[in-house]
Amino acid sequence: MLTSPRKIWRLLRATKVTTYILLMLGPMFIRPLAFIRHPHQSQPAYAKLPGLWGTPLAVAGVCAAAAQSIYQWMFWREMDKPSPAKPPADLLLQLHKTEGRYFWMVFALTALLVYALASLRWGYHYGAIHVIRKWRPELSKPPLKYFVVTTAAWGLWLSLYITGIVYGLWNWKTQGDVGEFFNTYVQTHQVGALVAVLIIGSAMKLAGRNSELGMKALYGGSKWLSMLVDVIGIGVMVLLMLFVTRL
Repeated sequence: MLTSPRKIWRLLRATKVTTYILLMLGPMFIRPLAFIRHPHQSQPAYAKLPGLWGTPLAVAGVCAAAAQSIYQWMFWREMDKPSPAKPPADLLLQLHKTEGRYFWMVFALTALLVYALASLRWGYHYGAIHVIRKWRPELSKPPLKYFVVTTAAWGLWLSLYITGIVYGLWNWKTQGDVGEFFNTYVQTHQVGALVAVLIIGSAMKLAGRNSELGMKALYGGSKWLSMLVDVIGIGVMVLLMLFVTRL
């Protein structure tokens, strides 16, 4: 008996693979208004995926695994020295006792950071729209889920970059400088490095453009209003940084 497309979609939308694909490609097409329900308008399929509130946990898992690998690499480098600080057996025992705690510590901190940044972004735009609605009452309140998903998506991109660096470290067999290793790797893989840079650059450009259009739509299609809110936000961040540095 053939499985219906709707049943296949229900199975796919519940898998972790779909969540990771959404986070990977999300910044290039996700819009804030898609997460707002309208009586006579259907939402895009990605806005109705289950588990979107938990996407920061997926990012935390990737980041924690990368951090754990770096932690293991540090012990491996120490044990590989001619005269390590401790006997290799003691270092291996210390690694076995501590790497689990290190993993969960990074996992928890990453998840909290992503949720905190998403909440700060949402809170700022919620406050801005709350003020602007006195003159533009047709504006919709910003959906928190959008900021959770997009913050998690950017976090996943950063985590994957870190994972790539970790992969390079584990393949670094010399005692030389890390920068020298990466320079040598790029020189010997010029075509691959160029393709990677082009893909990353194009993805960043598409993501930036999509974010600009999404926030413009959130502010009633007014580009200058969206830009004004962004400029004020940047100014507030700079003032906060100056205030913190002078404490």
